[in-house]
Amino acid sequence: MNSPIHHHLRRGQVVRSCIVAIARTQSGPAYRACGKDGNLWRIVPGGQVPQTCLKRL
Repeated sequence: MNSPIHHHLRRGQVVRSCIVAIARTQSGPAYRACGKDGNLWRIVPGGQVPQTCLKRL
């Protein structure tokens, strides 16, 4: 969560990533993003995106 932002994805941009990073915490969800709690990140070129902000096609 403290990593600098490299770039943002555009709304509607297609992400083809099978690689998932799991954030582990002892006190609950690792982040709250796009209106949901979560702990999974999708690795994309140049960084990572909270999975809760992605919509499955």
